[in-house]
Amino acid sequence: MPELVSTNEVRTFTIVNEVNDHDAATVRDENGSTYHVTSYDDEALRDYLATHRAGEQVRMDIERAGVRANVWQVSALYPGIESHA
Repeated sequence: MPELVSTNEVRTFTIVNEVNDHDAATVRDENGSTYHVTSYDDEALRDYLATHRAGEQVRMDIERAGVRANVWQVSALYPGIESHA
């Protein structure tokens, strides 16, 4: 079973690269750190994130997925979505 380490806080992330054909996306948090999302707690989280485009923001919690560096799993999404025009 993969190790899951929660960020322990809801943060706002900007979509850098949208969800691709392999279900992966790249997001950046408010302090400039970049995360590669490769998995989701459930299909609904993946589907929701896939509706967002580069530059849009989502509020979510992510957890480290496995032992590989900088690979993350979306564990929850929260209201308060913002987008850049």
